[in-house]
Amino acid sequence: MWFRLSCLRIILQNYHILETIAKYDNPEIHGKTGLREYQNQKSLYCSRAQAKKAFKDLILKAQAKYIFLSYNNEGLMTLNDIKETMSLRGKYGHFTKEYNRFKADKSENRNYTASKTTEYLHYVICAS
Repeated sequence: MWFRLSCLRIILQNYHILETIAKYDNPEIHGKTGLREYQNQKSLYCSRAQAKKAFKDLILKAQAKYIFLSYNNEGLMTLNDIKETMSLRGKYGHFTKEYNRFKADKSENRNYTASKTTEYLHYVICAS
């Protein structure tokens, strides 16, 4: 089983026009760009208060022999949070790969916290 947890906030904002066309529902919009209201659609993984609990629930209920998760160091859960949770299912391990951090613009006014980001490929061989 392969998981790529993401925060839907970004996806919902980027595709609000396509969603409006598909739903044809004339939504109430807000902001300079006319975004749809999306609060009731946000993933539990977008909430610092709920992400760890939702992840634990997902891992414990997964019916799989192997579980893989790609997650980077900029997420809401720490490397240790993920290790502790996935270890509940069996033999845990992870691989690490460092990348240059994606920068959407070259603005001098924008301060990025780091020039690199670390991607982790977590895995667990589930106990039977």
